[in-house]
Amino acid sequence: MTRLFLASIAVVTALAVVPYAIEAQEPTPKKGSLPKSNQVYVKIIWSIDPATQDNDRPVVESWIAEQLKKSGQTKFTAATGWVPLAREKTTRVWEGGVVCPVRGVVERADGRIKVHLSGWSPNANEGVTVSLRDEPGSREIAVAEVFETEQPYVAVLIGPPSEKPIAATDHKK
Repeated sequence: MTRLFLASIAVVTALAVVPYAIEAQEPTPKKGSLPKSNQVYVKIIWSIDPATQDNDRPVVESWIAEQLKKSGQTKFTAATGWVPLAREKTTRVWEGGVVCPVRGVVERADGRIKVHLSGWSPNANEGVTVSLRDEPGSREIAVAEVFETEQPYVAVLIGPPSEKPIAATDHKK
């Protein structure tokens, strides 16, 4: 009787452990859904004294300030907060003027991301392009050499994939 009891406990224990040994399968992706990709953010920084501007400006993060100071730039202020760029669409990043909204577009290829911003002025058709690794935490700063005096800088930051797709929006000054 004791053997029968111990054998039944062993069987019940084995059945309770078996489900834990089975590996879970990934759910089948929805048909037509786009693969998740890392989110790209941009911020525009101007090479002007922040004391001459209003105090309601977005913050300039320490990694941006350090890099600008290393390149010899001592006066700078943020023109925008972090603006998420829409995937596969052009995104309005900043209203530099009624005629010249700055727009950004993202291209992805071979594990790299290229961010191109243009529209700085009617005379500045080239814009600025920043290329970096397509992985969260990648970041870069580039100067947009489009004006003779004050130079705008573009900070680009790669974040993890967004839960919701980012739609192109109009960001005001």
